[in-house]
Amino acid sequence: MRFALLFILAGVIFSSCAAERHRHKYTEGDTFTRPPVYHSPESMATELNMLHAAYPLITSTSTVGYSVSGRPIYAFIISGNPATSTINISGTDFYKPRIRLTGSIHGNEYISGEILISFIKYLLQNYDAAHPEYNVTRLVDTRYIAIIPMLNPDGVASSTRNNAHGVDLNRNFSYKWTSGGDHGTSSFSQPESAALRDYSLGNVFHLAATYHSGAVIVNMPFDYGCENRMSGDCAGHPDAPIENDFVKYISRVYTAAGTFLTNPGILNDPPYVVQGTINGGDWYVANGTLQDWSYMEAGCMEVTIEVANSSPLTAEGIDQVFMYNRDSIIAYMDAAGTGVYGRITPNGTTTPVAGAKVYIWATTTEGDLQVRSDSDGYYFKILKNGTYTVYASSTGYSLASTTVTIESSATSTRAVRRDFQLIP
Repeated sequence: MRFALLFILAGVIFSSCAAERHRHKYTEGDTFTRPPVYHSPESMATELNMLHAAYPLITSTSTVGYSVSGRPIYAFIISGNPATSTINISGTDFYKPRIRLTGSIHGNEYISGEILISFIKYLLQNYDAAHPEYNVTRLVDTRYIAIIPMLNPDGVASSTRNNAHGVDLNRNFSYKWTSGGDHGTSSFSQPESAALRDYSLGNVFHLAATYHSGAVIVNMPFDYGCENRMSGDCAGHPDAPIENDFVKYISRVYTAAGTFLTNPGILNDPPYVVQGTINGGDWYVANGTLQDWSYMEAGCMEVTIEVANSSPLTAEGIDQVFMYNRDSIIAYMDAAGTGVYGRITPNGTTTPVAGAKVYIWATTTEGDLQVRSDSDGYYFKILKNGTYTVYASSTGYSLASTTVTIESSATSTRAVRRDFQLIP
């Protein structure tokens, strides 16, 4: 009996340890030097410039900022007219949802940036202005898509996870930032994270995704707190987004499309993994991450997408990982067209109110995914189907509200327009 009891106890301990191991990525990035099938920072810049030259009407390039070593961090913009934030559809100015896709925040996760370069090529090669009904054409015309393939070019160049200061950029954002280890001396202490902060706030993005390798899973906010798991590093950190139903909905739009769920490497950690998604803290707790900052401080819905256990060593392997994600990215961007948008001005004027907050009432409390109006006063709040009370607030003005009902249709512009005129 004593031996049987010890055997059972050992099995419990082994199972617990195995579960804890699965709550961390398989790797902290690839340990090998960047293979020649992957872009260097320099070859990526050359390719982006060539693509812009080949498709000048629907692309532009901008510099987000510079790395510790002075390497530029590039954003590649794709939109029907990158210079404008609206498109006229049936006599109405539709405000294009703004989407940011970011790769290589960890320099040795090479595949995370490479599939974004593949996605840029896919959009450009399948855009046909003569056929606006085509899915890719329709999405490009009605979205503003900013793709940053390499946020950490120094890490890519040196085949290291962290930047040239040895800081993990995905622990250097301000929301729930903690000191110690490789988190930096303070939040936004690194030029790369500070540059992305300023770029994101200046462009007012509504939907975003950051790509990684080390597992295959869509990691949802929050990273700092846990939704279900209360043991280990989750002890004392019970927290989940107030708008968690929306977070799960938009995350599973990604995983349900295409072949993402058929990837044999997909993380299996029941009961925390559902349809290829997991709450970040339920997987493992991390502070100062990009997605938590985006959600809580920038008003942008962001997820962290792990696309491979390790970076493939061949071009064929890269293509396979891209194909597991291509249709998912398209579906994710398509879902950004559902919701409410409009323009916020003072009552009786056309002057824009920039930086106003727009949010919904989530059951019994104020929603926590609070979007901002841009410099022209435009806002966009992505929503799933349903009826909502939507609020707009800005310092010096009375709170305004309206009711909207969101319904599905077959187009990429399913949003309802509601302008707000705020009373001082």
